[in-house]
Amino acid sequence: MHMKYFISLTILVVILLSGCKKSETTNYNALLIGTWVNQRVNDQPILTDASFVVDFKSDQTEMYAIGFQIDENNSQWMENNAYTYTVAGDMITIAGTDLSGKTYYMEFKILALDETTLKYTVPEFSIDGVSYPDTNTYLCYKVTEDLSGQFTGVWYGHCTTQGTTDSLYHYWEYFTDRTYNYYYQDESGNWIKKSDNEGRYFLYGNLMASNYSNDLISGGTGKAYECWDFGIDGNHMIWTGLRQNNVVASYEMEKVDAPPVWNRK
Repeated sequence: MHMKYFISLTILVVILLSGCKKSETTNYNALLIGTWVNQRVNDQPILTDASFVVDFKSDQTEMYAIGFQIDENNSQWMENNAYTYTVAGDMITIAGTDLSGKTYYMEFKILALDETTLKYTVPEFSIDGVSYPDTNTYLCYKVTEDLSGQFTGVWYGHCTTQGTTDSLYHYWEYFTDRTYNYYYQDESGNWIKKSDNEGRYFLYGNLMASNYSNDLISGGTGKAYECWDFGIDGNHMIWTGLRQNNVVASYEMEKVDAPPVWNRK
């Protein structure tokens, strides 16, 4: 009698353990789906402009977005949807081609994953078959809120970074198609819409990335991008960004009805 009870109990434990293991794998698949923003590397905050975004879709495709250094004078924020992924246990395997045609293969080992955070290491990372060791630990947070409806519109504000030399006010006009206009004042106080802006912006929860042309009007050349963490409270918005030398840059602005009357130059 005791032996039969012991055997039955053993079988039950095996079934339960098998069920837990299967459930854990299923949960990894389900929890992984969504958009993730890299926040820390090796438990240290990263520069905001060094952020990257990974979007795991339910059809096993993946979008990857990051700021690319195109050449010496040009950089740009880009999204690439040419990746696929699979999940087996605590391993994520990703393969695809980047925007320059290079072939990528990556393996991510999940250290922790829940509804809001993903922590992983990279046991394998190769480009065109050449392996590049990566000993870092990455921490990402999941995007849980769409702020695009609050973000679009016209904003008027200025830089509030301590010690800044940029004391003037500016206008930013954000459209639903992800383009935007930027307005500044010249030395005579006239409002100018930057004609060479070529602006486009991207939103991932509280992270905003924007592309722009350098200040060609003042003699600079090339394209660039920047990233900001932002928060909106009614008609008030604050941008913050961790920059080099642990400087936290910031802007504060208010939503207004329209951009300024500007001089067409």
